[in-house]
Amino acid sequence: MPVFCDVCGSIMKVKERRNDTIIYICPVCGATKEIKAVRNLKRRVGGIVVQIEKPIASFVDESKLSKGALVSVICPKCGYDKAYVVIMQTRAADEPPTRIYRCARCGHVWREYS
Repeated sequence: MPVFCDVCGSIMKVKERRNDTIIYICPVCGATKEIKAVRNLKRRVGGIVVQIEKPIASFVDESKLSKGALVSVICPKCGYDKAYVVIMQTRAADEPPTRIYRCARCGHVWREYS
């Protein structure tokens, strides 16, 4: 699942990995965010509660956004009418996929839910 910037809403990319922490940086506003790389989950399996270590879901690979299909859509930041789009399942499987756009001119990243 992609990590979004709390300041501007853009998709963040990995700046650095340290032991159990991933440090993300926003390519638009420069904000950073630290997230633990492993989550401890408790699940009930056959009536028994088991603890599972599960890595955080993967983020959107920056290279995929520039290789997506070029479509006609208006960038909310600069008004340009072309952007690359990648369609990903970022929520539950029974919900529609998310379209993640990257402006072909200014590089602004935004998302739309179907």
